[in-house]
Amino acid sequence: MNLFIENAQLIAIAAPVLTLAVLNLLLALGGERGTLLLPSAGPFEAVRRAASRVPAAAASGSAEAPANDPDFRRAA
Repeated sequence: MNLFIENAQLIAIAAPVLTLAVLNLLLALGGERGTLLLPSAGPFEAVRRAASRVPAAAASGSAEAPANDPDFRRAA
């Protein structure tokens, strides 16, 4: 009886884990990327590429009006 209980607990714990692992494996074999257990760097790669395309000179633009401008003081 004790052996049955131990095996039942093992199956109860292993079944969902194995189901998720097999599901993610089948998704990966089907061409799906960025799944739960097999993450990809796709979104991070796109952000890195977009950030490297911005030229350094574009960062310095015209200065905006300061927050202590009299118009802003009157509005507050």
